[in-house]
Amino acid sequence: MIAFEKWKASRQADILAAQGDVSLIAMHDIKEAMSVAEVAGTWAPTSENPGLTLTATAADGLKINGELVDGVYKIIADETVVEAADGRTMMATSQPESNHLLAIWDMTCAARQNYVAIDTYAYNENAVFEGQLERDEQQTFSFSHTSDSAGTRQHESIGEIVVEIEGQTYRLRPFAAGAYSIIVFRDMTSGSETYGTGRMLLIKPDANGRVTLDFNYSFLPPCAFSPHFNCPMPPFSNRLKMAMTAGEKNVIWK
Repeated sequence: MIAFEKWKASRQADILAAQGDVSLIAMHDIKEAMSVAEVAGTWAPTSENPGLTLTATAADGLKINGELVDGVYKIIADETVVEAADGRTMMATSQPESNHLLAIWDMTCAARQNYVAIDTYAYNENAVFEGQLERDEQQTFSFSHTSDSAGTRQHESIGEIVVEIEGQTYRLRPFAAGAYSIIVFRDMTSGSETYGTGRMLLIKPDANGRVTLDFNYSFLPPCAFSPHFNCPMPPFSNRLKMAMTAGEKNVIWK
């Protein structure tokens, strides 16, 4: 499967990129103007959502697009990259109910040095299913998260994906992720052969709501690579009563 091998290679490249998951060393929720331990400057939430403002002097050595930051700059979420003199990079990002997050990456961190690869199942032709989107009036859905001690966060959701797997009908609840949606799921391999919290699958229903669920492309959530991510956990509807022996399994560390 050439497409599958290309996907595995692209995943490896993404993980090892400058803002790859394995290099995340901090995630700060910026609620007011403040400094952080890992990098220079003063960071503050913007008046609109999402985003941050950065206040720094040339002596701080921070750069945007190769230019030294000297004053107050608006940091556009998931777009503006701030570079430090030591090679660390920063971006504003967001997640439901946290619109002013500061993510910091360091390609020299211990996790990045100890990372080897992603252990992945061989392509499994029996792990491809056809589902149907059923839209509902509910525009959001509550997901628990790995780093939240209590409560849930509301994610946008397109509805339910109805699919039959090994004779059982499931109503899987995805959450919106740009032009796509993501199903976060657990199955009977979770915690033994695969990452315990669960895995994720990117989907995009067609105009008639039909959707192919190819679990060979299920991937590890960011929190499998760094504890600083706060990942949504599988709701009960997304817990499969079978072993989905397809897709990524676990991170291989030295």
